[in-house]
Amino acid sequence: MSAAIPLLVYGASGRMGTAVRSLVAADPSIALRACVALGAARGACPADCAWIEADAFGPATLEALPVDTVVLDVSLPAGTSALLGALERAPRAVVVATTGLDARSESRIAALSARVPVLRARNLSLGVAVARGWLRSLGAAARETFVADVLEHHHAGKKDAPSGTALDLAAALGEMAPAKRPGGIVHTHVIRAGTVPGTHRVILSGDGETLEVVHTVHDRSVFAAGALRAVRFIHDREPGKYTVDDLLVSSATS
Repeated sequence: MSAAIPLLVYGASGRMGTAVRSLVAADPSIALRACVALGAARGACPADCAWIEADAFGPATLEALPVDTVVLDVSLPAGTSALLGALERAPRAVVVATTGLDARSESRIAALSARVPVLRARNLSLGVAVARGWLRSLGAAARETFVADVLEHHHAGKKDAPSGTALDLAAALGEMAPAKRPGGIVHTHVIRAGTVPGTHRVILSGDGETLEVVHTVHDRSVFAAGALRAVRFIHDREPGKYTVDDLLVSSATS
């Protein structure tokens, strides 16, 4: 039996970090070795897992962990920036799932991937990855016929708008019906209300017909399960930048 993958959860006290900690407790393939967060430990954190205040985190934290440790980043943009500073000095495999990052952070992530495996994902749901693949595969006739809009609804506390997933879905569509909408632009629309984990609706509007692709998350554990799947995928990979699409291909061929 293979040894469990050492895991550091960065942003462990947030919604996603809490869900990951709850799920990893029942996963023998992954060992939670460290949690980095603001505030004291709350919820699932085994006795052999170090709880580290964000202000005390740095390269030394990473160097004290096994070299094959995987870092899971589910923090906020400012936290990701600090994490990248530590990883640049003490590289470790990392899954970056933070949304709302600026171009500078994305560039640093790309540079880090030349040294270690990096999986960059704005959404760790396999359903979203499948939907994105469908949208990319639209043929020329559909692209000339339908204008496209992406409507996303998230809980009131979500910071970035539009969501990273909405932007990814719009990018997957590319230019749609430029003869009907200037530039063929895919418009995005945002709702921030209630406690909805995440719903994305892609609306393709033609003459006399409408097609919708809808992805709804009913439970945040979907993202946590996706995060652990990504951790298992990235462990011991060659350096490079990976996505959930790579994970899908790997699952299909393994």
